[in-house]
Amino acid sequence: MTRGIEAYPAAGAKRVARARLVWTGGVLVVSRILPVPRKVALALAARHLAQAGATLRRPDGVVARWGWTADVAHSVSMLGLAAVSPRWRAAALANAVVAAAWARAARPHPTKRPE
Repeated sequence: MTRGIEAYPAAGAKRVARARLVWTGGVLVVSRILPVPRKVALALAARHLAQAGATLRRPDGVVARWGWTADVAHSVSMLGLAAVSPRWRAAALANAVVAAAWARAARPHPTKRPE
């Protein structure tokens, strides 16, 4: 058997996109009490909504296959913020962990191909 990355399975992409929609709803509901400016929380929710929508529309498309890189970039940027800003350190570290979890969930994984 040969190993490789198959086209991202549509069922997995849709499952992650639906979970992302639930997460977006949660961010919107608690956006007034989060320890970050509300505009920041709303911008993050908008990004998650757009990513989930694009993935649900085309579960085999570019966003479904490569959208996890936005989560990685977000996680890395939050680590940078945590390093330079004591004020935002706790929120940034929590956000970095959550973004890394989204990247792990959304990234296609190697699968076995039948010969």
